Amino acid sequence: MKTTKTIAGHKITLTRGQRYMAGRPFASRGRKTYPVTIYQITNGFSFQNGVATIDGLTYDQANDLLAAFNNGTTSFDGRVW
Repeated sequence: MKTTKTIAGHKITLTRGQRYMAGRPFASRGRKTYPVTIYQITNGFSFQNGVATIDGLTYDQANDLLAAFNNGTTSFDGRVW
């Protein structure tokens, strides 16, 4: 079942009960946009498991979304949706 949550002002719809982690390309300021991709974590982390991408973010917006999505009780183990 899909569930929508609002994180850092962005509505994100993912499958409930699955584990996810957010990431963006390594880059410093200077690009025009910084996409953030949500990856599903199954048996370990893989950049091949991207399930959603939020495009058009500024550097600060991308970092705010990453911090909100991956923060708190989550770690590099990800977030259970």
